[in-house]
Formats: sequence, structure tokens, C-alpha cells
Amino acid sequence: MRIVSSLLASLLILAPLAAAHAGCSRTIRVPAAPTGASVIISDEDVSGAIPDALRELGARMGCTFEFPVMPRARLTYQFMQSREADVLVPASRTPERDRDAMFIPMMKWKVELITVRQRAIRADSVGELLAQKKLMGVAVRSYAFGNEYNALLRELEAQQRIHYVNDLVTAGRLLRAGRADFTINVPPLFLSALQGAADMDGIGADLAFQPLAGMPMTESGAYISRRSLPPADQRTLRTLFAALGKGVLWRHFNKYYSPEQLAYAIVPR
Repeated sequence: MRIVSSLLASLLILAPLAAAHAGCSRTIRVPAAPTGASVIISDEDVSGAIPDALRELGARMGCTFEFPVMPRARLTYQFMQSREADVLVPASRTPERDRDAMFIPMMKWKVELITVRQRAIRADSVGELLAQKKLMGVAVRSYAFGNEYNALLRELEAQQRIHYVNDLVTAGRLLRAGRADFTINVPPLFLSALQGAADMDGIGADLAFQPLAGMPMTESGAYISRRSLPPADQRTLRTLFAALGKGVLWRHFNKYYSPEQLAYAIVPR
């Protein structure tokens, strides 16, 4: 019933939008890296909740998207430095990104401490985690979950207690092998990424998740470049992504994530 209500609400939103906008002036470049079930990569095929929702809404508003596949660090470089990318999504908000791009919030995710259950860590806060000097963390390069997360990574770097890897599956492998003691991530994104790897079979039952005081929910959305796109396209995409967060995206999330996983998310009402 909830999905049907979201669909009806989405159609009511989309009808006037399609009439009010002539569409995008060119194909919009949205580089893609694996991000759980939000962005799924199979060879060069890109699917998942976000690409599927973009294609649906783009068709209604006259915008075409391309999703070149690349590692997350290169994706961030193309958006922030080389100006080859028009949109960064999904993305958490940071002051650095705000200087050159327009942020459109779409949802919030709970960020938690993730460990292997047999080697579970007793840490109820960021301070308690930092105080345990022997524990080693792992994080994906270029992931950002807000200022508090970034500050934690800087402190772990200063203590030489963090491994950086290119993707979530590699992070899961380090945890399972005991080469890292913990990671900080959004549990549904982390689990849905690992479920696609053959050597991660059964990993969900092996992991423990716990909230950390001092690590708030992270705001997730899309960044639209002010440097690569003309003003008219910026306005069209701003309207498109605002509509995406009001029903369309949530409907696609329901296709890819279980209700238990979506309990970690808050979306606009």
C-alpha cells in the first residue's frame, strides 16, 4: 500500500514538471561506482535504485543520463577537479563540495560501527573507539558521511590506524580476514554490496552493527556541478532531483532493499 501511495504521489508531482521544463541541453554525465544496491555495477551495465530512478524521471523530463563506470576516487576527482562529471550521486554533504556544486538532499542514513561478531568491539562512542589504540579500521577512499565522520578518519590517519581501499567488498574481505577490526558505514549499503561477492557468502550473519555516540545520521543526496553545466541545465536538474526525493527514489529503494534495511533510512515526507 505504501508503494502504491508513493507511485500516485510521484505521478502527481511529475505531470506539471514535465510540462514546465524543456529538458536538458545534452546528455548528463553521472559517473558510477558500486554503492550497495543504490548503484550496482555488472561489467559496464549500471543499475540499482538511483540509476533506475534517474532513467525513469529523466524520460519524463527530457533528460538523458550516461553512467561511465570508474573507481570512487576517480569519480570524485572527475567531479571536483577535472569537471568531466556533471552530477555526483549518491553523495554526502561536505563544505568542500558546497563551494563548487549545488546539493539537493534526498534522504538520511544511519551510520554505524561495523565489526565481525566474533571479534566485536565494545565502543559506544567515537571517543571510546579512538581510545582503543590497537584497533585498526578500514574505509573506502572518497567516502564521506559528514563532518564527524571526516574528523574521525583524520584522527585515525594521525594514529596510523586506518586502511583505505577502493570498494566496500574489499573492506568486507579485510574485516573477515582479521586484517581490520572495524569500519564505519551505512549497514544496508555495506551489506548489499557484499551480497554480490561469491566469497562473502553468509557474511551478514558474521557482522555486528552498533551506533556510535558522536556519529549522527548522514544526509545523502545529489551534487549538481556549477562548473560543467549551463544555468538552465542546473535549474532543470535541481527540479528533477528534488522530485526524485519525493516518492520516485523511495519506490525504487523498495525494489532493492528489504524493509529491515530501509529502517536505517529517513526520507522526506
